[in-house]
Amino acid sequence: MSEYPDPVPAGPPPDPDRRRRLKRPTPYVTIGIIVLCIGVYGGGRLWSELESTLIFAPWLGEDQPYRFLGSAFLHADFWHLIFNMYALWLVGQAIEPVFGWWRFTCLYVLSAIAGNVAVLAFADPTGASWATFVVGASGAVFGLFGALFALSKGLSRDTTPLLVLLGINLILGFVVDGISWQSHVGGLLAGLLIGYLYTKSRRTWANVLATVLIALVLAGITFYIYAT
Repeated sequence: MSEYPDPVPAGPPPDPDRRRRLKRPTPYVTIGIIVLCIGVYGGGRLWSELESTLIFAPWLGEDQPYRFLGSAFLHADFWHLIFNMYALWLVGQAIEPVFGWWRFTCLYVLSAIAGNVAVLAFADPTGASWATFVVGASGAVFGLFGALFALSKGLSRDTTPLLVLLGINLILGFVVDGISWQSHVGGLLAGLLIGYLYTKSRRTWANVLATVLIALVLAGITFYIYAT
């Protein structure tokens, strides 16, 4: 008889994918934005002045520039909110852990602002578009999808499904009334650029510099349009 116990049969090898899933950081910024949007929607139902305070229109942005960002947290109705928050959750929990909280926050904020800058750029100061109201997080969400595309290309992933999804949603913006295609295009382009720059270099100073430069470009475009 052996004085050593019989060896215990080895279990199945650890699943590295499962281990990575278990270690995936919680997307706190994504969750925070969703909670904030829900809170703003609820607050708007109780206090109507909240909507008039945050809503964006080209003629309002010159004297109240905070609306370029504030309107991204405001939604027209329940289903508008649900659709945007679902899309935000899908892409946010995928890329926030990759970029990190502060890069993700800058990406979201700049994409939201870029969406409204595009609305301003395409508006006619003498026409109805100058007074058209714009609300919703869709410009920012398109920016996140643009960054996801840039990230996927950088990792040599297949981007065909993402391109199809983006294409369908962009087309809807052109053919369905009440959807701001300008905001979608502006947010998407900003997200593509920011995502590319963040993916190309992970150095903090380079990402901070890229963020500041893009913010200055958006501010410069806005100033130029209002000045002329």
